Amino acid sequence: MASNTSVFLLNVNGQIESGEFPEFDDLYCKYCFVYGHDWAPTSGVEEGISQIASKNRTANHDIVWNFPIEITFKSTNPYGWPQIVVSVYGPDVFGNDVVRGYGAVHLPFTPGRHKKTIPLFVPESSSKIQKFTSWLTGHRPEFTDPKVVAQGDGREGKAV
Repeated sequence: MASNTSVFLLNVNGQIESGEFPEFDDLYCKYCFVYGHDWAPTSGVEEGISQIASKNRTANHDIVWNFPIEITFKSTNPYGWPQIVVSVYGPDVFGNDVVRGYGAVHLPFTPGRHKKTIPLFVPESSSKIQKFTSWLTGHRPEFTDPKVVAQGDGREGKAV
């Protein structure tokens, strides 16, 4: 027996263009998508990692990735509309890759060309001794799963 379930598609085609990091250089970014239970990717790439990019020494101080994104989702319900989660990493003074920012934003609801700005934040140590120990060892606080940035559950202790 045939099902009369209707679906709609969300096609995303764009790029992570650039970021403003006045204090840092040689950064790369990762992205992934967070979406509800009724959503399913039908084509494209769900997560990716960019090249390491450096600042232009003569012009502005933006890091430019121009990192392409292309994915299509299908759903029967708008609940759980997809979000893109971006994590930016770069070297610290010891050469260890550390997180320079996490952020998330919902994908646009309307068709057309959109430019989104994603505010980023970095987790902080909860005490001065932990802050000193993490600086000394080069193991700064970071999320084991960056998707937590886009979820409401379990964020009570996180300042955004």
